[in-house]
Formats: sequence, structure tokens, C-alpha cells
Amino acid sequence: MGFLLPGNPLLHDNILRRGTNSTRIEDRIFKDGAMFSLASALRPLDAIVEQVDNGKVGQWSTRVLSCGLILFALSIPHSVAAAHISLGLSYFGWLVRDLSARRLHCARTPLDFPLILFAALTILSSVFSEEPNISMPKLKSLLLFGVLYLIATNISPQGVKLFAGLLILSSLVGVSYSLTEKLWGRGMIVTAIDAGSPLAGNQLQPGDVIWMVARKRVSTTEGAAKVIRYQPSGKVIEIEAIHAGDPLPLTLTVTEELKTRPNPLGVSVNGRSRQFRVSGFNRQFQTYAEQMQVFALLAFGGLLAGVRLWKQSAVRSRPMIIITLVFVAFTLTLMLTASRAVIVSSIFTLVIVSVIIGGSRAPIIAAVAVIIFGSLSLLIVPSARQQAALIFNDDSSTRRIAYMQAGLLMIPQRPIFGIGMDSQKLHWKEWGFPGDYITHTHSTPIQIALDRGIPALGCYLWLIVAMFIMTLRGYQRALSKRDLAMTGLMIGALAVLIGFSASSLVNYNFGDAEVLMLLLFIMGLVIVARRENKNFFNTKGQRIEGSKGD
Repeated sequence: MGFLLPGNPLLHDNILRRGTNSTRIEDRIFKDGAMFSLASALRPLDAIVEQVDNGKVGQWSTRVLSCGLILFALSIPHSVAAAHISLGLSYFGWLVRDLSARRLHCARTPLDFPLILFAALTILSSVFSEEPNISMPKLKSLLLFGVLYLIATNISPQGVKLFAGLLILSSLVGVSYSLTEKLWGRGMIVTAIDAGSPLAGNQLQPGDVIWMVARKRVSTTEGAAKVIRYQPSGKVIEIEAIHAGDPLPLTLTVTEELKTRPNPLGVSVNGRSRQFRVSGFNRQFQTYAEQMQVFALLAFGGLLAGVRLWKQSAVRSRPMIIITLVFVAFTLTLMLTASRAVIVSSIFTLVIVSVIIGGSRAPIIAAVAVIIFGSLSLLIVPSARQQAALIFNDDSSTRRIAYMQAGLLMIPQRPIFGIGMDSQKLHWKEWGFPGDYITHTHSTPIQIALDRGIPALGCYLWLIVAMFIMTLRGYQRALSKRDLAMTGLMIGALAVLIGFSASSLVNYNFGDAEVLMLLLFIMGLVIVARRENKNFFNTKGQRIEGSKGD
């Protein structure tokens, strides 16, 4: 195709002989050349997604889909907004490609039936909700399950390793930021509060740390003043503070008089604090802890796969060292979140997975990891939050238990369809929930039964069991083929499922969009990897036989 590129001498002489049309033709050739160069640059993307032979529209929409999926993998660990945007781009490319092919493609999976029933019961729970005006808009959360089918339908088996690698590499950027922030310090330590401060009389005390104003990170009073002056008068902004390592949310109403003050917060500060719970680029350390658990367990899966296949010539010491370092980095960051329930669930998962995988070395590695993991956690957790947190004798533990008890008492009153998603927020005191801070029950099984009913909880458990069986069969197949990468992915996915389920008992991680999308992304990769090297479509855009898998 080199003769089509601009600058070809024979083509240039021909253009000159055409006289007045030469400029127009030359412009077109340059445009074609640019398009050819762009097409060449994007051609490697064709290998990572399934192809449908339906002309240029299908080809370019498939590349849009590829770009969206890559951005999605890169953004999940950092930003739910960016993940939603890239997810929308992927859906757009998928839809345009299939419309141009005049055939809609969607993979069948072993998870279809529990998902469909769970979605149907969720819709019914919103229709019969105590507060349908709140519950009905929450139905859009069901769209998140489209991530599973987006991945299972469109990623090719050759693209599984790439997307898994992108996910890990992107998350390591957040880990690097978290570790650097922990060393450098966060926010500004309050040493005194002026009598005329708008924060006087609140729960803020000397020794607490202010680190965000109107969702902007600050480390000086000058920086905080700049953020406040940018806000419109009359607006109520959030002040994110830290008390003994735990969050202390405050609010502040912006006024014209306040914006004229050199120090609008009215506090004296001295330096940064290192007593905080890391959260990556996010504000929510709990979400970040769940993400770190997922990535640590994925890395542990790769470590166990290397141990199981150590005698295979493809296993080398250098990759095993890299995997070990990655596991240590994610585990250390998880400990720095000081999220006790997630840390305990991770330690529990290390033991359970080593038992499931078997072998002589797996239990030894798990035992070493548990001892080191547990010992460091005993040192790190008290340094990041209250000393009482180590023995689960703090306010946070007491409140969580009270939330769960109130939820359990409500379930028998609406056992079939539940109260409807988020309905408790308008009946918090009436239904016996403690405190003034309105939230959820902090337990996935309890919250699902409360919101959507006991049958929906049964479908959720069915879904988790179906995921586990599907992944376990994928592991057995990958191990029989001595495939190191796929064996590592399957063991890691098994560990992620166990860790997610254990943590969900005392965390509503199923209701956390970032965590749920991450879990569905990994399950989608498992489904694709089980197809091995088969193409989901043939060259005419028809689905092949046997795509459903086991």
C-alpha cells in the first residue's frame, strides 16, 4: 500500500499533469494517507476484541469499542466517573457495530438465570417499595451488570492477558500515590480554633486534621482560603476532617464576609499528618480497601499458580519475584487503609484458597503470608486510627452492629419484596436505626434482604455460587493445560470471590459501584478465558457453537 502514501513521485507527477485539479486531488490523497496512518496505528486493537466482518463502519466502531474497554480498565481503580464515561463509549461502539451488522450479539453465560431473576425481583421490590420515588431511580444500578456481558461478548481470548495487565498496572499507579502520600503526609494538623471560627462549636478539636475543602485537597490555610473564595455565597460546602484516623465530616456555609477573611476557616495549623487511612485518588478508604483486596488476591493467585507449575520450564524466577513484589505492594496498601474487616477477610481468604488449590507448597506460602500480613496489621492499624479499633471496641464497630440488628428486625415485616432500595433513609428513626448519620446496614446479605426481599437474597447467593463453580472449572481446565497465566487468573478470581463474599458480611460492598464493576470485569475475563482460542463470532458475524462453555 506504499504507493498510496503522500509524497510518492509517480503519483505526484500524475497530479501535476492534471492541471487545475491537482490541489484538490493532492488534498484528498493527504487525507487518505492520514486515515491510512491512523488505521495502521489502531490495527493492533483488532486482536483484543471479537471481530464482525461488516465493512468500515463495523471496523471503526469495533475500534471505538476497543478504546473504550482499554480506558475502562485503566479508570476503574481510580475514578467511577471516568469508568462510567469509558463504559458509555464502549456501549456506543458495541451498539453501532451490531446495528451495522444487522444482528445484536450478546454472550450467554452460566450466570444468566440468577442474574435475570435477581434483576426481576429488584424491579418488583422498587414497584412495591415503601418509597418508590427513591427506589425507582436506583434501578439504574442494574445497568452495571452490563459490564459482565460487555466483557464476555466483546473481548477476545487473546485480549484477556492485556486487559488483566492494564488493570494491575493502572492500580499500581494508585498504590504508588498512596505510599508517597503516607510518607509525605496529608492535610494540615489543627493546633487551635479561633472563637470566631465558623468551625467553632462543632466536633473539630485541636489535633484533628483538615484535608479537604469542597472536595479539594488542602494542606495550608492559604490553600483552603483560595478554595472557599472560589465558591458562590450561600453554598454549603463539605469540610473533610480526620479525628484519630477516622473521618469527621463537617459543613460550612460560604458568605461574602467569610470570603474576605485572610483565614476563612479560623484555625491555626502546623504541618501535615501521617495518621490517616490511605484512599488512593479517591476519598473513600473503604472502597479503596475493597479494591486493594481484589488486586492483592489476584496477585496471590499468580503466586500460587507459579508454585503449582514450578516444574514447568515456562516458570522462571524473575516473573515470580515480580509477582511477589506486586502482592506485597497491594497487601501493604490494604493494611494502610486500616479497614479491619477487609484485612481479616483477606487473611481468611489466603488460608481457604491454599486449601482449595492444594499442593505441598501452597499451604506453606499461605501460612507465611498470613503470619507476616497479620503481624504487620497489628502494628499498622493502631497507627492509622484509634487504639480501640484493634480489639473492635470502638464507636465504628458498635454502630455497625446496631445497624445490622435494626435491619434484621425489619426484614420479617417485608420478607417477599423488601422495603425498597434506600427507603430506610426516610424512616431512619422510625424503623429503629441508631444515630443521626443516615446510611445502610453495612452488610450485603442483610441489606439485600432488607431492600429487595429474601427471594432476592437467594438469587444473590445463587449468583455467587454460580460464579465460584464457573471459576473453579476454569481453573481445573487451565491447570490441566499447564497454562501459567490462565491458571493464575482463575486462582486469583477464586480468591477474589471468596474475599468479596467474606468482606460482604460486614460491608455493603455489593452496593459500591467501583467494587461491583471490578468484580464483574474479572468475572467477564474468566468467561472469555474459558473459551480458550475460539472466536465468539465467525467471519460472517454469526455466533459459533459452544460459546456458552461449561
